[in-house]
Amino acid sequence: MKKYLAERPWIWVVVSFVVLIGALASFVTTAVKNMPETVSLTGGVERANH
Repeated sequence: MKKYLAERPWIWVVVSFVVLIGALASFVTTAVKNMPETVSLTGGVERANH
């Protein structure tokens, strides 16, 4: 197995790329699931200096 991978170093590049894409996908999925609440900038509580 070591000789197979040593003769084909491009496989390491492909594996690294797949790992990178997987990490990016999991990061985006986590970020979307844990979005902060949206805060309305209009309406709501009146300003104190009115």
